[in-house]
Amino acid sequence: MELVIQKAVELGVSEVIPVITRRTIVKLDKKKVEAKTARWNAVAESAAKQSGRGVIPVVRGVLSFKEALAYAGPFPVKIIAYERAEGMKTLREQLGRIRPGMDAGIFIGPEGGFEEEEISGAESAGAVPVSLGRRILRTETAGLMVLSVAGYLLETM
Repeated sequence: MELVIQKAVELGVSEVIPVITRRTIVKLDKKKVEAKTARWNAVAESAAKQSGRGVIPVVRGVLSFKEALAYAGPFPVKIIAYERAEGMKTLREQLGRIRPGMDAGIFIGPEGGFEEEEISGAESAGAVPVSLGRRILRTETAGLMVLSVAGYLLETM
């Protein structure tokens, strides 16, 4: 998680929200969540300074998947990486809708991916399932891939 936060901050995110899904392996109690969140925010601050960012992104406390969908509800762009989504055209289209300063929710699943019920719930909340290509990517790779493509598209506007 620390690597994901560090690289996500370097790639320009303004906020990271750890989410518990049905297939999440690591289970944290309240005390551990507080300690991890403090550590993750220190990682974000260090990465922001190293990459020359003026604003330090926030790592929020852990949310349930349902809470995360509700939080992202007003965002104009919401995507969810799903290995059964068809082709990458939808990913290009959705990332192409993002403009500088716009809120966008990017949901990356845990090891083992999202369950079909979670994908259905995300779609009901306005998230668009997208493919990240022919390969099944590890969680940390998937997030960085999406952020890299989004960053490239935003920089070339």
